[in-house]
Amino acid sequence: MAGFSLGHGAPGALSEFSAKVYEVLSRYTAFPWPVMAAQCRRLKLDPANLSAASLQQAAGLLSEGVARFTSPEKGQAVAEELRALMRSS
Repeated sequence: MAGFSLGHGAPGALSEFSAKVYEVLSRYTAFPWPVMAAQCRRLKLDPANLSAASLQQAAGLLSEGVARFTSPEKGQAVAEELRALMRSS
C-alpha cells in the first residue's frame, strides 16, 4: 500500500483508498481525520486502511458526522461523493 502524508491531524500514512476518503471529507469539514477516525472506529474499521467494501459500511456514518458539525447540505454532498468513490473502485 502506498503511504500518504496528510495534514489536519491525519496519521503519517494512509492506504490509497483511505486517502481518497480523507480528501472527500477535507473538502467539507475542517476536521476530516477526527470525523473519519471516530466514525470508522464505531464500526471497528481501520480508518487508515479502508476499502470500497468497508466504506460501504461507513459512508452513512461519515456523511452524518460531517452534517452534524457543518450542515445537512455538506453531509449530503459527502454522501454523494463517497457513493461515486465506491462506484469507481
